[in-house]
Amino acid sequence: MISKEQKRSNFVLNELTRLEQSQPIDKEFANFIVGTPTMILENGFAQTMAFLLSKCNGNDKRIPANKHYFTFQTIAGWSHEINNNIPTDPRAFFSAVSNLDQHDYLTIQEEALKMLQWLKRYARAFQRGE
Repeated sequence: MISKEQKRSNFVLNELTRLEQSQPIDKEFANFIVGTPTMILENGFAQTMAFLLSKCNGNDKRIPANKHYFTFQTIAGWSHEINNNIPTDPRAFFSAVSNLDQHDYLTIQEEALKMLQWLKRYARAFQRGE
């Protein structure tokens, strides 16, 4: 049987492998990822997700190398893994999250924070350069 921690770890490894196909993880990228849990704790889950999406600055959001969009998609992807009713499409994601009851909302937030612990560790482990 695979534990929830192993599932989180495996999910993050797959996401970082996909990212590294387009660019190496540099110090700036890793630092940004390390700060994401703090943003969630200080500003809230949905607010942080909206911030991440807003920072794409009209760039092609499908490019995984965009650190804001990569982080948004990784969190949204894990949220979908936890609750199939939460899609990864940005507009549909926010619609689904805004309709969650408080318990489910807090569960998604808690899971995002736990998954981000793995993302932080692996981003630092696989970071290239200084």
